[in-house]
This record gives sequence, structure tokens and C-alpha cells, in this order.
Amino acid sequence: MNANQKPNRYQNTSHQTLHLQAGQTNDIAAHDLSMNKNLLSPSGLEMPATDRIQTLGAFDWQHTINETYFDLDVSFRQPNKFSGFLQHAKLLEIGVSHYHANTVHYNRGRHSSGYIDDSILMTFPMTGDVRFTQKGRQLTSKLDQFFIELSSLPYEFYHLHEASLYVIKVPLALLTLQMGAIERQFTRSLTVDEGAGRLLVFQIGQILALIHNNQLGDLEIKILEQQLLNLIVLTLSTPKEVMMSTSSSIQSVHLKRIEHYVYLHLENPALTPAMVAATCHISVRYLHKLFAELPYSFSEWVKELRLKQANHILKTKSYVTIDEVAHRVDYGDQGYFARIYKQHFGYTPRDTPGTG
Repeated sequence: MNANQKPNRYQNTSHQTLHLQAGQTNDIAAHDLSMNKNLLSPSGLEMPATDRIQTLGAFDWQHTINETYFDLDVSFRQPNKFSGFLQHAKLLEIGVSHYHANTVHYNRGRHSSGYIDDSILMTFPMTGDVRFTQKGRQLTSKLDQFFIELSSLPYEFYHLHEASLYVIKVPLALLTLQMGAIERQFTRSLTVDEGAGRLLVFQIGQILALIHNNQLGDLEIKILEQQLLNLIVLTLSTPKEVMMSTSSSIQSVHLKRIEHYVYLHLENPALTPAMVAATCHISVRYLHKLFAELPYSFSEWVKELRLKQANHILKTKSYVTIDEVAHRVDYGDQGYFARIYKQHFGYTPRDTPGTG
């Protein structure tokens, strides 16, 4: 449907999608996703057969989507002809989904005051093209690409034809180190044709099949989620300019090592380029060369990391005084810290909304 059309609202009273809770199996025959009968996507990845899955009509779809992700207004080009299915698996904190539907339009408005949903969606089109708009950015994403949706901001998402997607929902609390990359890369089409991104897509399909066909224990669930999180971090942590390059694997390793070290020492006033370079076994000149290819300098990046960490501490209420927070991210002057914090986030440290 046209993205400018006003969505139709559907109030739903039932929910029939396949929801798989880790550690449980689902024996409903209509939802049998036996991997003995699979479709092969254009990228060579196995996808569950759709002819043995119970599909949902328009009346049930909005409730299904809202329960799996978050509140969205849903509208359909032809409500009486709509059909879709959603296979969803929840690990400990991360959710993974296989979504398939014909033409549908989603709109996420502004939240009510005080409501925060700190998570992201990573969406991977497996068949079909999807259109997405958020914070003035627009994109069309296709096979072998993915994009990031920020749950805290309004957006519009739709596909004009039948589409199949993999979707991951990740709490931002698990991705503190990657916040800078997420904010730079959201609503941009990023490649998954090789490397960690491709492995991540493959892992999603394997998790959905594994959880459906097996009774998993707590340790197995924890291991699965950690493996998935590791691939997510590898895919997100490398700046876009490096991730999209086939000749920058060494630079990528250095950047991840630098990021890991800096994050662990944000409170250290001696966190200088020389200190970081020496610890990471590179020269200061090479460190600056790495950042010369990125849209920010080393000092700008460290400043952003410190402010993001302060924001995380304040949101989670894991502090006693504002002065303590300032010192924990190496700002000895609380007044200066408060000024640059407000410039960056638009509110003062004391007015930072909580995550509850």
C-alpha cells in the first residue's frame, strides 16, 4: 500500500501464531515446522516450509505483532485477503523471529510520556523488498542486507509485496559497547553477504529449528544466546566503513580491541591515544590513521562513549550522586559534565528517564 495512506485499525481478540519458548516444544500439528521439508532462500539459507504452518488473517495479525515486538498500528491493502505467519523464539533476553506476510503497513507513533522501550530490531529481508523510514532517513532493504530499527523513536515500515524476514529483538542493555555504532548505522542498508552478518542470519534459522525440535535445558539456552549475542556484537561493533570493506579485516580487529579497552577504562583520566596505542600494540600514528577513515576523531569517540556510559548509569539508577556518575566517566567538574550531558541528550543528568 502507499506509505502515505492512513492506516486502518484492527482490534484483535485472539492470537494463533507459533510462539516457541526456549526449553519447550510445541506439538501442535498445524504448526509443524519439521526441517525435513524446507525451502531454500536465494542466499542459500534454509527457511521453514510454509505449506504446513497455520496462517493468520488480518484480524489476528496486529495482536501478534504487538506481542512479539512492540505497539504498532497495522494496516492492510486487502484485509480480507491478508495472510501471514510469525515463528518466534525467546531465549533469555533476545528474541528471534521468522516473519512471512503479504502486503502490510506498520506505523509506530510517539510513546506516551514516561514510557521507554530500550531495544533494537535487526531486520533481514529473506525474500521481497521492505521500505523503512525513521528520523528523516528512508531506505529500501533487500536480500543480503539488514537494517536497524530503534524502538524508542517513531517509524514507518511496509512492504508492497509478499515478504519473508528474519528479525532479532535485542535489549540495548546488552549492547552498551555498540551504542555509537548503532546510532550511526540505524536506518541504513548494511550488507550480510559475508562475514559475521551472514553467519548471524544462518544462526537465526538454526535457533528457530533447534528450539522447535528439541527440549533445551537452561545451560543450552544460555549458550545459544551468548553465541547469538557474540555474532550480533561482531556485526554491529565494527564501524560501517570497515564492515562494508573486504580488505579491512586487520583494521577491524584493531578497532574492536581499541573499543574494548577504552570502554573498560572510561574512568581513567590518563586514557590518552598514547596509552591506548601502547596497550593495543600499535603506534599512535596508526591509531589516528584508523580513526581518520571514520566520521569522528579518537577524542570525539571517547567523549561520546563516556556520555553514553553516564546515560546508562543514570537510566539504570546504579549510582548514589550525580557527582559520582561524573567521576565514573572521568569528568571531575560536575557542572561541566552537566552542561555537555544536556547538550548531547537534551535533558540534564538529574532529569534522565529511568528504564522502568
